[in-house]
Amino acid sequence: MNVTLVKAVVDQLNLTRNSSFDDRVWSSFSEADWEKAFTWLDLSGLALHLRDRLERMNSREMIPVSVRERLDRCQAENRLRVQAMTEELKVLSGMFKSEAIEHLVLKGFSLYPDYCGDPAIRTQYDHDFLIRSDSVSRTAALFQAAGYRRKISSDEHPIEYRRPDRHPGRPLELVGYYSPQLGRSIELHYRLWESAEEKIEIDLARDFFEHAAARRWNEIEYMGLGDEDALVFQVLHAFRHILRNWCRLSAFLEIAHFLNRRSADTSFWIRFARRINEVRWVPEATMVVFCLSETLFGAPIPEAIKWQLTSARYPVLALWTERYGRNSALANFQSDKYSLFLHREFVQDSVTWAGIRKRRLFPVQRPHRLPAAFQRRSSRLARLWIDGCHAIRRVRFHAASVFKYAWEYPRWMRLRRRSQALTVPYAQVQSTPRDSSWNC
Repeated sequence: MNVTLVKAVVDQLNLTRNSSFDDRVWSSFSEADWEKAFTWLDLSGLALHLRDRLERMNSREMIPVSVRERLDRCQAENRLRVQAMTEELKVLSGMFKSEAIEHLVLKGFSLYPDYCGDPAIRTQYDHDFLIRSDSVSRTAALFQAAGYRRKISSDEHPIEYRRPDRHPGRPLELVGYYSPQLGRSIELHYRLWESAEEKIEIDLARDFFEHAAARRWNEIEYMGLGDEDALVFQVLHAFRHILRNWCRLSAFLEIAHFLNRRSADTSFWIRFARRINEVRWVPEATMVVFCLSETLFGAPIPEAIKWQLTSARYPVLALWTERYGRNSALANFQSDKYSLFLHREFVQDSVTWAGIRKRRLFPVQRPHRLPAAFQRRSSRLARLWIDGCHAIRRVRFHAASVFKYAWEYPRWMRLRRRSQALTVPYAQVQSTPRDSSWNC
């Protein structure tokens, strides 16, 4: 994959630069370069955002005709998918109401308009709901009666339901990743943070329903998290995926969109600071995610919140973000295991950390199967071949990333010791003269 092309896409989606497409840069990418970048564009969630940017700036001619046609097909498919998911949301909301089960919509359509100006350019693969813990059994009965099947896994949170495949054996098209035929799951959350895998205890408030806000998408009215809690959830969702070595770039673009849209809303940032400052680890996670959003997509962190973030760990976190964050994010955090350096800052017990690092460096479980969208042929033999190649790639990734982690570890520890001398507000970390590696 052409790294220059990847960086050009991210830079072009910068929210504060508003620069036009440079013909010298974009004409230098061949159709072969684009072909190799298609999977990255899909996985990063940026393909439709790029198309939207090209269209709004009348710059579609900057990319090859075949690429424009593919993006157009993806957009058309995704609009149909959004329409189908809108109808599903109506049905699901009706199901909850029929049994008087209190619920809040998470992510998805609730991100409009603060995080995404048009849901049709956002790739959404499931429906997420927050329910009260005492509603779990009633909700299970409701979904089972409606024909949904529960996915049983070692991690029982969130609880996932799927409908049986209504089109078994049908081969997916090239744009299957956006197709309305691609199955959607329903994820039911009864808490907004799960500490079992990361071993980071975050004791969030229990009053999300009391702070809920009425929202609307097209003709659908529903309840979602309050603005402050929605941002906390988005931050923690991105943070967890960073630690798990898989976080789509679009997550940071959406948060950058929020920062840019709400930058002057001082009263919101005061409420947000009040909401997170008494919750251990949330300010630190917020700093990491905000800094990456600013670094990648240009939306500055509002001064109203920047000066209220204080932690002894901020200099180390700023160092990690600058040294590893951007490059790791450009690969959706799938090219290395430097997130272990970050994870270590949030786990204090050395024995617990040793177990986490061992599992992450030397995983023994079978690699996850690729999503159905990437298994575009329907024969069993073809699917076995795709899964086998995917497993081999994952083994090679783990072997190479362990070596990279071991090689980089001594350097990181030296830099970390230097940074520990600083214990200042996050904003001062940015403004104090120092080596460039400290800057976001």
